[in-house]
Amino acid sequence: MAALRLKLRAKPPCLIDASPLVPDALAGKSRAELDRIQLQGWNQTFALGDLFRVSGEDARELVLDGLDGSLVRVGASMQSGTLTIVGHTGDYAGESLRGGTLTVRGHAGDYLGAGMRAGSITVSGDAGAFAGSARAGHTKGMTGGTILVHGNAGDRAGDRMRRGLLMIEGNAGLYCASRMLAGTIAVLGQVGTHAGYLMRRGTLILNDATSQPLPTFNLNGQPELLAIRLLVAWLVRRNPAFRPLTQARFTRWLGDLGAEGKGEMLIVSPTL
Repeated sequence: MAALRLKLRAKPPCLIDASPLVPDALAGKSRAELDRIQLQGWNQTFALGDLFRVSGEDARELVLDGLDGSLVRVGASMQSGTLTIVGHTGDYAGESLRGGTLTVRGHAGDYLGAGMRAGSITVSGDAGAFAGSARAGHTKGMTGGTILVHGNAGDRAGDRMRRGLLMIEGNAGLYCASRMLAGTIAVLGQVGTHAGYLMRRGTLILNDATSQPLPTFNLNGQPELLAIRLLVAWLVRRNPAFRPLTQARFTRWLGDLGAEGKGEMLIVSPTL
C-alpha cells in the first residue's frame, strides 16, 4: 500500500491544532472517516477534507505535505509509525512524543519535542527556541528519545531536559542546556552565551573552542577519560556528521555551582 499523504490545499486562515493527525490515530479509517476528522482552529473547527487532499492508504507511513508553519502540535503524543513533514511545522511539533519517527523536511517552530518520552525527531532545517525543553507549565523537559537538528537551534535548547539526546549540527542560541536535569546535548556549531545556566546534571558537548563557561563552572582539566571517547563514538553512530569530535581533545568543566554543580561541560580545546 502507498503511504497515506495529506497535502495542504491552501494556507489556513488561522493556526490549526494538528495533533489528531498521527499514524496510530488514523490507522484503519476509511477515506470518508478521514475527511470528517475535525481539526481545531482558534475559534472554529475545520474538516480534514476541506484542508487537505487525501491520497494513499497506509497510515503507518503518514506524510503531511505542503505545510507552511500554520499547523501546530504536529505529531504530538504520537506512539508509533512514521510521520514525515514536507515543509515547515509550527510550534510544539512532536510534543509529548511517545514513540515512532517524526521527520521534518524543513524548519520547525518553538518547543520542538517538548516533554517527549521516546521515539526520534529529525529536522533538516532549523528549530526554534526551547527544543527538547519542558512544555509550558511543566518542570521537566524531554525524558527520552532523540532529537537531531541539522540546522540551527534557537535559545534555551534543552531547557529543563531530564533525559535523552539532543544533537544540533548548526549553532545554538543563548542559554543552551539551561536548568538541565540530565541527558546529553551536543552542538557542532557555535553556542550563545550563558550555556549551562543553572545546569544540575547531564552532559553538554560543545565544538566551539571559543565558548566561555559561566564563572560558576569549575575547570577540571583535559582528562583523557575512556567514558568521553565512548560517548563521542556513541554520538557518531547516531550521526556521522559528529565524526570530527573523535579527533578532538576536550576541556572539562563541572557545574553549575549555582545549582547542584554535578553537570558536565566538554568543550573542544583550541588546536595549537
